[in-house]
Amino acid sequence: MSAKAEISGLRNGRGVAGVSTGRRRHHRKHHRRHDDFAVEGIQDLGGELSRSFAKLRKRCKARKLVAAIRRCDRRAINEIFDWKCREICFFRKPGFDCVKISCCSRRGSAVITFDICVRSLNRCHGGGCGFY
Repeated sequence: MSAKAEISGLRNGRGVAGVSTGRRRHHRKHHRRHDDFAVEGIQDLGGELSRSFAKLRKRCKARKLVAAIRRCDRRAINEIFDWKCREICFFRKPGFDCVKISCCSRRGSAVITFDICVRSLNRCHGGGCGFY
């Protein structure tokens, strides 16, 4: 072995900083299955949310969601998102009608909660008529 290789530590099995050996030792430990259902739950919820929000690109679906929020229609919101949410709460902010949606993964290992607010049709909500 050359003197250069001995100095750099290749003889001892250590790699040189910045030189790739073609193997990924760093990720090896992450591929072991640790039955962490929370990670799988987050992945499930992420997939479901991305598919559901992609539907809202269609104007008719977005219109239905806005109408459901303004009417406080829990059933319509579940139909739009295609999954049963554990909790749907309607509330108002000055000038906005809102819904808080809380859904859990299939195994119940992860819960995601988000709010959607739309401008209220009643202009009085934020214009000095007081809060709810």
